Amino acid sequence: MDPDYLKFLRKNRTMVISSNGVKLWLSKVYYALDRGFIFLIEKGSLSLQNIKVNNEVAFEIDDNRLRIFIQGRGKVEILGEPSEFNRERGILVYKVPEDQVFINLQHVLIARLIPEQIRVTDMRVRFIRKDEKFDLEELKERPNPYFRIIRPWSFFQSIAAYIAGIALSGRLLIIPAILGAIALVMAHGAFNTISEYFDYKQRIDIETSLSGARVLVDKLISDKQAFRYFVLLFSISLAIGLYLLLENIRIWPFIAIGILGGLLYGVPKIGFKKLALGDLSVLLVWSFGIFLGGYSLMGKPVGLDTIILSLPIGLLTVDILHANNWRDIKYDLSRGVRTVANILGEKGSKVYYLILLTVPYAILMWYSAMHQILEFLIILISVPFLIKLITISNSRENINFGRLDQLTAKFTLYFGILEAIIFILNSAVF
Repeated sequence: MDPDYLKFLRKNRTMVISSNGVKLWLSKVYYALDRGFIFLIEKGSLSLQNIKVNNEVAFEIDDNRLRIFIQGRGKVEILGEPSEFNRERGILVYKVPEDQVFINLQHVLIARLIPEQIRVTDMRVRFIRKDEKFDLEELKERPNPYFRIIRPWSFFQSIAAYIAGIALSGRLLIIPAILGAIALVMAHGAFNTISEYFDYKQRIDIETSLSGARVLVDKLISDKQAFRYFVLLFSISLAIGLYLLLENIRIWPFIAIGILGGLLYGVPKIGFKKLALGDLSVLLVWSFGIFLGGYSLMGKPVGLDTIILSLPIGLLTVDILHANNWRDIKYDLSRGVRTVANILGEKGSKVYYLILLTVPYAILMWYSAMHQILEFLIILISVPFLIKLITISNSRENINFGRLDQLTAKFTLYFGILEAIIFILNSAVF
């Protein structure tokens, strides 16, 4: 198949299926590629009834941009319960976190659509319609395991904290700032990797788990390769950090906080994750490590006001972790993992999530009142996003609850950028 069309299929996540057995019907489903298209089908649905009578279906995939349409026909195999198909479930949930909600409700089955004909309509340059030759072995997701294991979407909060800390300083030393950003991203990726490694070795992440990058569980790389990758990333980060430390000795406490918090988070038996101290660890790393580290890297001394202003990003980052732990309460308990979420329970977790989400606004209001500035109004731009998160958190059955942690991470980046703008404008005024 043309690489552009394969890329199109891997990028998109939904398709429309037409079935006709008991009665003609259309349904829209999330899909992932695995020698065809794997998707969830609801038990008792008309689509399932149709397929049991006649498993030949038509399908259509587009991205609503009127550039490429992919249509075709094929036959559907009903594989069975998600709990019985670990690899397929892992592939599907990683690409489509929203499907986690349906799997948790236990009223769906996993199905695979094996295409027999694929027709492409390509309107990017000129109108082309043709049947595309394909091989089922091509129709697979191709995630880079080394990219996937570092969970790059989680870098949002680190970048937000770092930018906000630098902005509050009112200075910009370009070379240290760039080197610090590189070291930060490398360290974050390294700690995500070693966390995945420890979870796998301790059997916290297993074939039936729905969380984590699933790189080791799905055997995309070995645990030894993952550990060597951690060593590489951490070594690069540490080398840059030592260079910056020689240039500015005052940043050593913040580097120490970041390293200790990252390394000790998932360590077996004594790690923060095992002792329900993960939330505290995250607050220390992102507020006192990254935010204050970025501030101090610009050559400014840290005071009480600075420490208070480091809290909003730290609290929001804790909320990202909490959203993940809240989603996985039952699973974490089954694996012997203690978190604030499974201590608080469902109701307490919801209240805790909302507190962590809203307290940062109160801190910025205090900052605005202390400095008599109107720039605080800028942060109100984020309120629609805030309301969206509150709405999602109100119900586990919300389609986006399964990726509440990812959405909270994006909100944190958004909030951090707006916070940085406020700090910059205040520095310009005063």
